[in-house]
Amino acid sequence: MLPTPIRPTVRILPRRSPRPLADAPAIAVIGVGSDGQFPPSVTLDQQAALTAALRQSGTPLPLKAGQVVALPAALLPQTAATLIVGTDSGCSPAQARTLGGALAVALRGLGDGGADLDLPLGPEAAVECLSALRLRLWQAPTYATKADPLPPTVTTLHWRTGSPAALTALWQAAEAVCEGVELARDLQTLPANILTVPAFLDRARALSALGVEVEILGPKDLHAAGMGLHLAVGQASVTPPALAVLRWRGGPAGVAPTLLVGKGLCFDTGGVCLKPAGGMEEMKGDMGGAAAVIGTLHALARQRAPVSVTGLLALAENAIGDNAYRPGDILPSHSGLSVEVIDTDAEGRLVLADALSWGCATEKPSAVVDLATLTGSIIVALGHDHAGLFSRHDSTGDALAAALTDSATRTGDALWRMPLSDRWDEALKSDAADLRHCAPAARLIPDALHAARFLSRFVPDSIPFAHLDIAGPSEIRRPLPWAPAGATGFGVRLLVDWLTR
Repeated sequence: MLPTPIRPTVRILPRRSPRPLADAPAIAVIGVGSDGQFPPSVTLDQQAALTAALRQSGTPLPLKAGQVVALPAALLPQTAATLIVGTDSGCSPAQARTLGGALAVALRGLGDGGADLDLPLGPEAAVECLSALRLRLWQAPTYATKADPLPPTVTTLHWRTGSPAALTALWQAAEAVCEGVELARDLQTLPANILTVPAFLDRARALSALGVEVEILGPKDLHAAGMGLHLAVGQASVTPPALAVLRWRGGPAGVAPTLLVGKGLCFDTGGVCLKPAGGMEEMKGDMGGAAAVIGTLHALARQRAPVSVTGLLALAENAIGDNAYRPGDILPSHSGLSVEVIDTDAEGRLVLADALSWGCATEKPSAVVDLATLTGSIIVALGHDHAGLFSRHDSTGDALAAALTDSATRTGDALWRMPLSDRWDEALKSDAADLRHCAPAARLIPDALHAARFLSRFVPDSIPFAHLDIAGPSEIRRPLPWAPAGATGFGVRLLVDWLTR
């Protein structure tokens, strides 16, 4: 059994509300503005003692924004440890997230009790800081039976504020997003022998408890719908492919939903075009797009968001075996187009193509966004900091790209727009079928651009469409303020912000 992941709880307290003396000693986290001023809850005597201690530690006031200094606990009553933090009341969302991440690092190892945070931040900045703090404290579960004990980590955060009602309302919405990100990270981290297609479907069904309508299309349903691309990818696996349909109907009746589609390859060997052994273990995370979609639906349902969204999880395992699909196979698709297989390791665009086509025909969406850990070439182009954003270069495509980019700026889930052009149709021409799903890999090719163009062929031109290739930021080697190294849950914060604004 996996250990229970860390889920810090947050309580919003009025600024001058003291903690009950019966409580266990807490970690005091006190913000000091750029003008050297302490919060009103710190008495003049305490301010003098803290200022003197800072001077003795070699870090006199004022502190730099985001700077964290640990001081002796005895300076304040009923305190297990004291952290002084440089703050700026006018800090941007990005600066607030950086501050939250720095606090998470400083708090780790200081005990598993509570922390009292008294920082001079407005409600919006406070929520960004709290969200980053909570998400940075997340730890990947482990199966190790003799693992080194993790450092004790704060589990309860008490935030003092002069506007408790406003901050509480904002935090309730942000907390739902944090849960969605953590769900996505948990799923991305699970090994493929645990997170099989049936296990992923069980996670999807659990959303029904939040009011999400859940429909499962199994192999017979996929066959009846003509989804030959999706079926082919998963046909060699002992766990058959499936499409999970998650509907959150929070918007007005009769309003077309937004469609989110996530690539959910629970493991990707590359198929007959077998991947190299080095690093193949990371392919347990090739369902990062589906993880982002299920995390987004969880957050929207927890918020009771007044929007209508349908999420599709295109689930399969790309295995090898005597029944595996092969290069040169000609496959039928839901759209009616026939597709020639060139590389069985370009399987993600096949399951997405059928899901996109089915979703557009069934849901009649107002807009479509897919997310996928799709290509290595997008990492070559953008590294691990940005996801590639592809949308049509017309008025509706430009508007969708601008809205998503705005949300990326607000949330830190960074996007970089890439070209989506019919000039790549020549590379996708097939002599044996309507099109092929990728170009031969005998030479250097812009595969991320080809993949985006291939997917766009399965979404009607009348529907605004964006494809997000999240192969880079879905899993990172270096920590971010709001994410330790590893799975990030990229896309959840971005999509919730875009959908609810």
